[in-house]
Amino acid sequence: MPKFLLPQGDDATKLPRRTFLHLTAGTAALPIAAVLGQGTTTPIGAIKIVERTHYYAKPGLAAEVLDQRRKASAVRLSIGLPVGEIFIKHPGGDGSEPDVAWQCTFADAAAREADLAARAASAEFESVRVGMRKLYARFERQVFAIVSL
Repeated sequence: MPKFLLPQGDDATKLPRRTFLHLTAGTAALPIAAVLGQGTTTPIGAIKIVERTHYYAKPGLAAEVLDQRRKASAVRLSIGLPVGEIFIKHPGGDGSEPDVAWQCTFADAAAREADLAARAASAEFESVRVGMRKLYARFERQVFAIVSL
């Protein structure tokens, strides 16, 4: 750490709050970074899996993307899957956010795999997917593991 960031003289035992927070955040991230750096895709201690999808609508089609995402959630419910949560772009954002996002939390990787299989087996869900592909310019899927603190 550069010397100018550390307290000097009588205040040598006092660490500025910001410096302390940076140090603790960096220290907390080390075990996860070490695990991920070893090629492991899921950090040790993962307790739940979160799938998040981002839909960047073609110009003028954000409302249609939202409607189609609602249809997908309704189909999920009809085939016995959790509906998840739908998010829309907030006006206070920086503009880089997706127009619509969807998120679902699964108890574990096996629960997510079962969810994927149920979606793949549903002709109705595939029909909704086909309709959605016509509405977005870009699509992203992210999968995260929730780790205990």
